[in-house]
Amino acid sequence: MDISYGLKPEECPNLKVENRGNINIFRASFKSLSQLHLFLIDNPTVNTNIFYTQKSINSSSKFAGEPLDVAIGYCVGGYEKDFSMFVKLKKDIDRVNIRHVQTRKVRPSVVGSRPNVPAYVAGAPKSMYRMDRVKEKKFITIYINLAYANDTTEAQIRNRGILTLNLIKILENNDYGVNLKVFETCMVGNEVFAASIGINKPGELLNVKKCYYPLCGKEFLRRVMCRIKESMPFKENWHMSYGQLLSDKQSRIIMDIPENAIVINSPAEMGIMGENVYEDADRFLAKLNLNKEIVVPNYVKESKEEEVR
Repeated sequence: MDISYGLKPEECPNLKVENRGNINIFRASFKSLSQLHLFLIDNPTVNTNIFYTQKSINSSSKFAGEPLDVAIGYCVGGYEKDFSMFVKLKKDIDRVNIRHVQTRKVRPSVVGSRPNVPAYVAGAPKSMYRMDRVKEKKFITIYINLAYANDTTEAQIRNRGILTLNLIKILENNDYGVNLKVFETCMVGNEVFAASIGINKPGELLNVKKCYYPLCGKEFLRRVMCRIKESMPFKENWHMSYGQLLSDKQSRIIMDIPENAIVINSPAEMGIMGENVYEDADRFLAKLNLNKEIVVPNYVKESKEEEVR
């Protein structure tokens, strides 16, 4: 069998190899799930010099879920596993959020954009309505580290997904535009794998079903991300471990993550236990320490108040 050495950066627009000191960084970047899907259905060259067997294909269904071809198809829709439970719990969280939605106030005014007909007929000087000025929108990027420990439960992963989408809603209610990306960073020897995929852009309608697969589907991490690695032109022995995870600090440096960006790490690191979604929400938001910047609900307290209404 002929040996291949993976993709060549000059022939693949999604791949860039960068040298930092004695470290070689293999960056695989995709603007969207659709772009990732196009990359994968083209069957990119496998580095058989390193990956003489492929975990993306050979991992058991218990560990990695549906076969690789199905996992690739999920990138453009159709991932349904436990989606109804995901939506139900998300709605439970949304019921608390309704209290914190900010709306533009309408004030009586001498000049404005809409007439106040009763006031005009009565001869009142303030016979127009004007809207409060919209606050200038700020922008922020959320980076989700896909990696998690083997003992992480599906409930923990599901709740992290729910709380990530909920965080986007909270930020948007506080006049932020949100850019959402998922990433994985790992290392073998002096080689680093750094992959990122864009999931949602500021101003784009949040598509819960599209976000669900990369945030919650084990096939995405254990088949799709592995398949990307298998095409990297590595020289170190990645075959056994597929890489040692980097720390939060190391990942921020490698991914060039700005200081003001939000990084969401493994469920356990974010205080997500997967049992009570309201308790998970409060621990998650406390970990992010955003209450100085935005209005943050108290989910345990406010969910109980909703129950007695």
